[in-house]
Amino acid sequence: MLLLGVSACIIIDEPEENASDPTAGGTDTASESASDDTGGADTDPDGTGADDSTGNDSNDDGGYEDPAPDCEAPGECTCEGCPTSELPTDDILAGDATTWTFSGAVNGAQGDGEFFIEGPGGRTFGGVIPTDESGAFEFETPLFCGEQLVKCVWSNEDGQYALVTRVITEDCIEPDIRVGLTWTELGDDFELHLVRPGGQINTEDDCTWTTCVGSGPDWGEVGDESDDPRKDVDNTGAYGPENIFLAGPQDGVYTVLVEHWGTGDPSAPGTVTFNVDGVTTVVEIDALAPQEVWTAGTIEWPGGAVSVGQEVFDCSGDWASGCTAELP
Repeated sequence: MLLLGVSACIIIDEPEENASDPTAGGTDTASESASDDTGGADTDPDGTGADDSTGNDSNDDGGYEDPAPDCEAPGECTCEGCPTSELPTDDILAGDATTWTFSGAVNGAQGDGEFFIEGPGGRTFGGVIPTDESGAFEFETPLFCGEQLVKCVWSNEDGQYALVTRVITEDCIEPDIRVGLTWTELGDDFELHLVRPGGQINTEDDCTWTTCVGSGPDWGEVGDESDDPRKDVDNTGAYGPENIFLAGPQDGVYTVLVEHWGTGDPSAPGTVTFNVDGVTTVVEIDALAPQEVWTAGTIEWPGGAVSVGQEVFDCSGDWASGCTAELP
């Protein structure tokens, strides 16, 4: 096993008693994707390969850093000369969707934007908004179960423009374990895996693109779909996100792995977000080369303790439509 000298950014967000009133950022409306929903994560950063430090990109309270903390209600926060848009700020009633696609255009922005979501219980998620030279953008984000605010933020030399949209989901199932994956334009198809206790990557013991999109493998009680894992989508390009949801997990240690498919850059970074038992834990890797597998961490159930890691396995010698090595 090859352990690379990569630095980790580990961010832990302890939930508040009640969800805070959101923040700013915004977007256009659009389509939905399927799956189950949210969580947080108790953390134990002392697992194999773990890095105990808090992330260098975290705010004082941990979790994803809010890019527009002064924008606390649906609408726009802007300045003279800042980017502009005509994006709607109406509430989005998303039903039981667990992901949502936002699209539209901004004027006068320099570079990509950034999104930030704060959901019930203080759970957070965030990422990049790929924005082209014309200002057009489209990105997909996971949704938490209940009410959340989605902030979309762009900047230029005059300052920052933020637009916030309230998104409400209903009739959704809140999972005990939820993990999400994002990556940058350097990655060519990162793949998220949740391997159940005693299991192996790319088998029926692994929730991934071959086993979990649309319907999940029969874990837990035989014939009971409510305790089977689900993956919302197989994103095959850049950015993601990909999300895995599991309600009613069996006792034991679950392993979260990331494969780098395709022919992406060997220095491609990625981010895994654990939402387990009311705590958000964010782990970043600086570089994952094609046909390498990153062990992002483990989840111990019951209890929800998360141990994060940075072990990277070179699977190029054991690769046939994915890693065939006996991992984890």
